[in-house]
Amino acid sequence: MAEASLDLQRYQLEDGAIHLQHEGGVVDPYFAMKALLAADELGLDMRPVATAWIAWLQPRQETNGSFPRFIRGKNGEWRRFANADADDSTMALWLSLLYRVYGAPENMSLNLQQSLRKARKALLRLRAASGVFYYARGADLGYLMDNTEVLEALRDDCRYAGLGCQQADQLERAVVRVFWNSHRHAWRTATHGEPAAAFYPRSAAQLFPLMAGMRLPSGQPGLDEWLSAEGRPWLMQDEKKLDFAWGLLTLAVLKNQRDDVARQWWERAAPSRLGRRWNVLEEAIFQGLEQRFSLEEQEGK
Repeated sequence: MAEASLDLQRYQLEDGAIHLQHEGGVVDPYFAMKALLAADELGLDMRPVATAWIAWLQPRQETNGSFPRFIRGKNGEWRRFANADADDSTMALWLSLLYRVYGAPENMSLNLQQSLRKARKALLRLRAASGVFYYARGADLGYLMDNTEVLEALRDDCRYAGLGCQQADQLERAVVRVFWNSHRHAWRTATHGEPAAAFYPRSAAQLFPLMAGMRLPSGQPGLDEWLSAEGRPWLMQDEKKLDFAWGLLTLAVLKNQRDDVARQWWERAAPSRLGRRWNVLEEAIFQGLEQRFSLEEQEGK
């Protein structure tokens, strides 16, 4: 059966830009790239959408190697709206996206090769003495979730370009050393300044190491334990406790071979589709799961 394609007609404009929400005017490169990578992981063909997006985004790369957020002015021109929420994640996703779409650097245009090198060089400058990455230049703060995304980018760097292999191994060890709290049997969300208990970031962050395919430390709570406690609002799609539907976490669930849990999320999140809690990342994951479950039904699973 042919691979289904990601459909972002409600989000992608004719020039290639991808809106954060289907009726919004903001472009947030982090969410667009995360959506494309999630769709790819779930087996959707995201390349037609991604190549148009990459062509739109690459000329807008800033001198620091990252990409800001954009809005469209009344004259139809795109303008810079705000810094990236986190430069480390944004540049990491750019590396991963280019590699997943084009493979080896020699398959990319010269402009994309130059952009790749620029982002990679800038990303590596964010590595702190502890071995983990800070979220931006001049910041004295690193985040668990960001560092798992950097880890995946370095693995892509290793796989497709033969670079980043040693850095990936070093980062995986550093993430455990810096963020794992062996006394609480839980992951710290930041290098310092732990936030108050809330689903985001504390509860959501607990699944990011699993999502990144890390070797998990002894004492890491199992998925069922997470679901029955701090993950229950996510499983039940409790709008009072969730800012978004958080479909991204189904990628961790599927790595645990729990299609049943992913299906529960998919069914319970469906009423929120295209509402205020929905964005392009939720949409990509919803479509990927829809395709997955459709194939399973056809195969009689």
